[in-house]
Amino acid sequence: MLSQIRSEIKTAIMPHMKVVVVTLTVVLAISLSGFGINLAFGHHVTLVVDDKATSLMVLPGPVSRVLFDQQIILNERDWISTELTEPVIDDMTIVVRLARPIDLTFNGDTAVYWTYATQVSGVVSDLGLTDGDSIKLSHPLDTPIPRGGMELTIKTGFDIQVTSDGKTTNLHSYGTVYDALVDLDLTWSEADIITPAPRTSLSADLKITLVRVTTEVITREADIPYPTEDSPNTESFQGTVTVVIAGVNGSKTQVVEQILHDGKVVEEKVLSETVLREPVTRVTTTGTLPLPSEINITPGSAQAIAYEMVRARGWDDTQFQCLVELWNRESGWRVNASNSYSGAYGIPQALPGSKMASAGADWQTNPATQITWGLGYISGRYGTPCGAWSFFLSNNWY
Repeated sequence: MLSQIRSEIKTAIMPHMKVVVVTLTVVLAISLSGFGINLAFGHHVTLVVDDKATSLMVLPGPVSRVLFDQQIILNERDWISTELTEPVIDDMTIVVRLARPIDLTFNGDTAVYWTYATQVSGVVSDLGLTDGDSIKLSHPLDTPIPRGGMELTIKTGFDIQVTSDGKTTNLHSYGTVYDALVDLDLTWSEADIITPAPRTSLSADLKITLVRVTTEVITREADIPYPTEDSPNTESFQGTVTVVIAGVNGSKTQVVEQILHDGKVVEEKVLSETVLREPVTRVTTTGTLPLPSEINITPGSAQAIAYEMVRARGWDDTQFQCLVELWNRESGWRVNASNSYSGAYGIPQALPGSKMASAGADWQTNPATQITWGLGYISGRYGTPCGAWSFFLSNNWY
């Protein structure tokens, strides 16, 4: 219904109008030449202008003369129930409705609206609004409408919801989104975002949001990611990466312009940067040695070799059990066990695996060579396998 009303306002044309223009010259011409003046006979007529009836005795002649005598000048939008040239007869009723222009603003839409109503209540009725509608008027319903028209503002009310500044408010408001925000004493800048637009007419259960948009310029410190360099390593197996120099991020200061919506950064632009510390390049090597073919050395046979070597060093079975647990966790007692991330290799997980070359050139495939090196490492660093196992349990490496 409201969209139809807005359409009527924008077209601003009253339907069913009989276009009439009366001038003094036309009235006199018709009166004198068409009928002549007859003072002997008169007619009783009822003239109804805007629902106000007047009883008249008039001379014979056309309807136009009656209007002229009563100083009623019609414009093109006025309406009359008879033709102006029609002769007056006894007991004739002439009905005239005078059109009045209304500069009408309805829920933010403004146009000239023509009406035959004589009071504001008539305009409200013309627009199809009823007593059950929630409306707000700029003039009371019983305000007379002058012949020359008037300005009139009508706003319809709805239950709506407004969210702004972290708070949601339910209210009954009239007119447009703009009116609702004003009702809440809210102010806003041109940069702020109002959804829907301020000129939008209110509707039932409409949700309005006001987002505060601010701009800030800040200075902050940021990392400079370190670059990486990698080279082939002919002493380790394919896929084994060894870190030679750990990379270190550099740092810089930035001057940044930030756009914030309700205090949250949604966009930023770096205005300038100053390097504080250059990054350190991460240097790695990647093994190129072909992976050894399957080695027919079972974990059980490797443990048998290790048991003999443990006993030869004077360690008891308890030390051997610690060794079994330790290397179960490290390699599962597999000769070709390889850690692709750290580069550790073999039963004792030497890092890098080429360290075991000190115990024999066949360090890649011979469990005895690997175990010899591994027991020497344990002895020199932890004293016994149980010492190494205890450290492992606390640190998850040895």
